[in-house]
Parts: sequence; structure tokens; C-alpha cells
Amino acid sequence: MNLLKDPWIPVQDQGGTALITLEEVLCTNDDYRIALPRDDLELACLQLMICLTQVLFPPGDKKALLARLRQPMSTDEYEQGIQPFVDWFDLHHEQWPFMQVRGVKAKVMTPIQKLFIGLPEGNNHAFFNDPGEITIISEAVAAIALFNQAMNAPSMGGGFKGGFRGGAPVTTLLSDQKLRHKVWVNVLHQEHIRKMLPQYDALRPRDKPVWVEPIQAKSRIPAQEIGLLRGLFWQPAHIELVYVESTSTCDVTAMPVDKGVIGFSKEKFVYDIVGDWIHPHSPRVRDLKKNTLRYLSFTTMAPAWTQLSYLLVNSQDKKEGHDPAEVVQQFKRDLPRPAQLIVGGYRNKQASILQRRHELFPLRPGWDKKGMQITAFVERGLEIKTLLRNKLYGFAKATGAEGINEKAEALYYHRSEPLIHQTLREIDWSDAGASLDRLRDELIRLSWDIFDQVTRPYAHEPRMLQALATAKRSLGTAFKKLKGTSV
Repeated sequence: MNLLKDPWIPVQDQGGTALITLEEVLCTNDDYRIALPRDDLELACLQLMICLTQVLFPPGDKKALLARLRQPMSTDEYEQGIQPFVDWFDLHHEQWPFMQVRGVKAKVMTPIQKLFIGLPEGNNHAFFNDPGEITIISEAVAAIALFNQAMNAPSMGGGFKGGFRGGAPVTTLLSDQKLRHKVWVNVLHQEHIRKMLPQYDALRPRDKPVWVEPIQAKSRIPAQEIGLLRGLFWQPAHIELVYVESTSTCDVTAMPVDKGVIGFSKEKFVYDIVGDWIHPHSPRVRDLKKNTLRYLSFTTMAPAWTQLSYLLVNSQDKKEGHDPAEVVQQFKRDLPRPAQLIVGGYRNKQASILQRRHELFPLRPGWDKKGMQITAFVERGLEIKTLLRNKLYGFAKATGAEGINEKAEALYYHRSEPLIHQTLREIDWSDAGASLDRLRDELIRLSWDIFDQVTRPYAHEPRMLQALATAKRSLGTAFKKLKGTSV
């Protein structure tokens, strides 16, 4: 199966699922919808289409990008554009199979379920699933899962390298109405690329993926020698898919499978990258004192709204600087249109996946000019949570009501999300102050409901009453002071 020529993109089709080609996405105006049973796979499918389009058809500038959004490309232009790359994106190529290495030495085959992040094969699981639920998949799903494992997931364990964005990076992309538009709003034009990767033009003539020009074992690779194509399709592991002739159906899409993938061979392989390679799909944080860069990741149960300033706002102080993903920065500057921010990723502990994350945030007109207010309203929401938690911690310390503050924090995060999303859907960023003040007041009311809920079991115990009254009075004073300030 060749990703540039054959159907591999699963889309909704009259109540079922059909496979279409990348050419159909880019050369028609049809309203396709990606159809996969897991949100992380749908995001990986979109990201794979974006990466392919980015390296095949990079627009020269903003004007060229806007032209791509207005009009589908011609089939002749598509055919001409893919010719130099066709051999590199074929899952069965004799020398260069897509994101694989020929002749991987492995004593046993790893079941294909291991390629699906979070499902149980070994210790890489967190969800209510059993080993062996996925035993055979189509080549189309295999390509998406292979890309997702390489780009977005932790390493496969000791002796295996992860991607250069870290173990489980946050990925942020823009959404739009049609799939074709959804791809192009996330493609960087070359003027932006040159600012992001100054070595872009020098490396482009010899920019090859790692399965064509392999990484040397135990080598030290300067980040500035990694081209755009090589970085977008970086494969840190040595993997080779195992196929079987089949008359069954794919365990993921339920579509018929002629040549199924049942597992893969893998072998340990290490190297080091020196310096930082800027990946366009992730927010990044820089420690200005140490001059070190890291990509944003989910490290706690806190919902993604608590990191909106990292996802949307460029900021720098004496200690830390943070920048949104390059695709978000370009969109903010060159594509002033309503959209949705797609946020996806995993929360992990080494090779184990603790949580799968996927959220959508509406971006109303004017958001791009309100960085200070976005940061302020996130900080205010977190400040209200902290006041609630701290006052209950004092109550717990005085009475022995262990865990009440953690319970309140979890409830606050869970019940505040609808309020945050509603505000973002309805807000007029040209006059945001009143909306954000209303949100502040609603979050305070929510906090009082949570306070009453978690302390209700102790409200009739005489030995608890004084501590409860003290906590309630202290929280009320803090909230009253907070309501006197605007966001």
C-alpha cells in the first residue's frame, strides 16, 4: 500500500466506513469526515495527512497558502508533486518500507495490539481492555498506528528511543469545516518554515526519511542537520511489520482485509540528538536560565484549559518562555478566521499510559489579540481552585478529614470544564471583560457548591464545627477579595 497513491484514509460513508486517497482529499471539495473508533487515531490520521501535504506541496508564502484553501489542486499538479517521493511512502517497498527497517532481528513477534497506545500488551496499558482484542488490522490502520507510535507516544521501554518531542508530547492542530481545509490550515508556508528552521533550504535537496537514509546506531546527531521531511517522519525505533494473507476483517475498522497485519518485529536501537529540533505541531517551553527546551506534555489530571496560555500565547519572563505550536502561530498571524483548536496527547509514566487526552477549544474572532486576557482568565480559574483546595487542606489538617482537598480539586476540574467551554464558545473577544468576570463569579459559586458537598458529612459533628466555620469564613473572605478585581 502506497500512502501517496492508494486509498488509506478511513472516512464516513453512508453509515459505514470507506477508504479514500490523499489525492481525493486535496483535489476535491467533498465534505469528508475521518472515521476511526479512537480519537487518538483520528488525530494521528489527520496529522499524517498534514505531514505528507507539508513535504509534498509546501506553499511559497501566505498568498499561496490562501489560494490552496480557496481552491482544490488539480490532479495533474498532484501527480507531478508526488513523483519524487512515491517510493518513500510505500509500506511494502523492497528497500524502504514506510517507517520500517528491513531485516529486523527479533526472537519473537510482538502482537499488533502493542502498536495501539494504551492497550494491554506488556505493561503499556491503562484502559478497560484485554490482551488480544486487536489481532489483525488493515494496512491503512497499520500505517496510521505506526506513525502515531513514532510521533506521539513514549518509547517501547528500556533500550528503545522515543521521539525528540519527549515521551508523550501535547499535539495542537487547527480544525476547520472540510477535511481539505483542515489539512491546509495546518500546513506551514515556506516563509514561516525558514524562520522556524533556518537550515531548511540548505537541507531540502538531501532531506530523506530515516528509513531511506538510516540513523547510525550510537551516533550523536546535531539537530540542525535534521531536515523538515526527516523530522516530521522521524522514526526512533527499528520495526518491521508482519503480514498474513487473510479473508477476515480489520479489528479496528471492521472493513475486509486481504493482506492483514498481525504483529511486528522490533529490536533495540539507540542514538543521541544534540540540540533542539522545532516540531511545528507542539507547544514548547524554554527555561531561560538553563537555556533548555521541552515540549509541553500532560503531567497531571488537570484538564487542558489550565494550559491554554501555553497552547495559544507567546510569553517570556525572566525565568521561562513559552510558545504555541508553529501551526498555531502561523494561523494567528496569517489566517484570521474562526476555528477550533485540537488538543491531543497521552499522560504517561515511562512506557505506561495513564490517560488518553483529546479536547476541542473554539477560537472566536479576536482571540489572537487577547493573549494577556487568555492568560489572566486561566490564572484566575486556577487561583479559585487553589483557594478552595487550600482552605479545605486547613480543615483536613485540623480535623483529620484526609483527602477532602484532593476530592474537591478533582470535582472542581470536572465540573468547571463545561463552564470554560461555554465561555469560549460565546465570548466576544473585542469586549471580553464582562464575560470573563461572569465566568469568575460562576466558578466561585461552583466552588461553594463543592465546598458544601465535600464537608456535608462533617457538618453535624460537634468536634468539626469550629474548624468548618473557620474554613468557610476564610474562604468567603478570599472570594470576596477576588470578586473585587476584574480579569
